[in-house]
Amino acid sequence: MRAVLRSSLIALTLVLSTTAGAAPPASMPHGFHARAPDEARVERILHSLSAREKVGQLLLAYPQVGKENPVEVGGVLFVGGTLRKLDAAKERIRSSSERARIPPFFAADIEGGGFNRLKAHPSLKELPLARDMASMEDAEVEAWGVRVGKAMREVGLNMNLAPVFDVSPKGHMFRNGRAFSGNPEVVKQKATAFARGLAKAGIVSIGKHFPGYGDLEADSDHEQAVADWDEERVRLEAAAFRAADRYLGGVMLSNIVYAKLGPGPAILEPALVAMAHESGWLSVTDDVAIRALAERIGAEREEVVRRAFLAGNDLILTTEPPDWSGGLDYFGILTKLAESDPKVAEQLDASVRRVLRIKDRMGLLDGM
Repeated sequence: MRAVLRSSLIALTLVLSTTAGAAPPASMPHGFHARAPDEARVERILHSLSAREKVGQLLLAYPQVGKENPVEVGGVLFVGGTLRKLDAAKERIRSSSERARIPPFFAADIEGGGFNRLKAHPSLKELPLARDMASMEDAEVEAWGVRVGKAMREVGLNMNLAPVFDVSPKGHMFRNGRAFSGNPEVVKQKATAFARGLAKAGIVSIGKHFPGYGDLEADSDHEQAVADWDEERVRLEAAAFRAADRYLGGVMLSNIVYAKLGPGPAILEPALVAMAHESGWLSVTDDVAIRALAERIGAEREEVVRRAFLAGNDLILTTEPPDWSGGLDYFGILTKLAESDPKVAEQLDASVRRVLRIKDRMGLLDGM
C-alpha cells in the first residue's frame, strides 16, 4: 500500500511538473519552505529503522551499480554524464523511487553557465552564470530559479546543490564566475532570490560553500585551501547564507581549513558543522571520495568518512556508487561506528531526524 501511494505521488509530481505553468503538487502548495514537518510521523519512521537503514539515510551517493537491488541510500547524486540523456535519467529516478523504502533525495549541481548538470534540458541551455545573474533584478533571478526548479521536477530531481553564497571579490570563486559578487549585500539578494525560486518550484536548495570561500585563491578540490580567519570573520562570511534562511534546506560545507577554528577541512570540524545546525539546516559534506582529503589529514579514506560523520554531518556525499566493489563500504563503516557507542547512536538519530524532517516538508513521506 505504501509503495502504491509513493508511486502515485511520484507520478502526480511528474505530470504536474510537465504541464506548462503548472503549480507544485498538493503536498507542496507553496514550496517546502511553507510546510512544517509532521513530527509524529518523523518519529514513527525514525524508530522503525534499523541501524543500517538509518545510516543509509545519511548517504548522498552516485547511482548504485545494481539496477534491481533495493535503494537504501537517503539520496542519489547525479554528476558527470548521468543527466545527458533525460529519458534514461527519468527512468533511473522512477526505478530508484520504487525500490526505496524511504523516498530519496535526487540531487544535482545546477548553478549556471558551465556549472549546470542539466544542460540537456531545452529550457536551461542558456542558464546564466551566477556572476551574470548579479546584474539582473531580483525578480528575474527568482524566475530563473523557478525555471530551474520546474526543469528539475520534469526529470524527477528534487534537490539542487546550489546556489553559491560565497562572497568573493577576488580569488578562485571570483575567477570562475560561480560567486554572484564580492559585495555581501548583492550575494544575499541574488542568491536568496535564486533559492526562493527553487523553493517555489518545490526544489530544496543546498547553499554552498559554508561558511564561505571568500577571496581565497586555492581550488580546494585539488589543493589545500587555508583561511586564517577568526570566528568573527567566519560568521560574517556565513551571514550571506543566513539571509536565505527559510529557503534553504541545508548547506554544503567546504573543504577549506579555517585554521583558527580547527586543523581539518570544514566538513571534518564539529564546531563548523554545529554552526550550520544553528539555523536548523542539514549539513552536507563536499565529496568525501576525493583522495586528497585523506592525504591532507594523513589517514586512510575510511577515516575521512568516520570523521565526517562524527563531526555531525547529516548527509555524507560521495561520488562512489554505494554498492561498487572498488569503493568503500560506507554502510559497514558507519553502522559499526554507530553500534559501538550509545552517544554515537544518539547522534545518528539526530541526523536522521533532520533528514526526515526535510523529506516530510517536501511531501516525500506522505502516505507512510
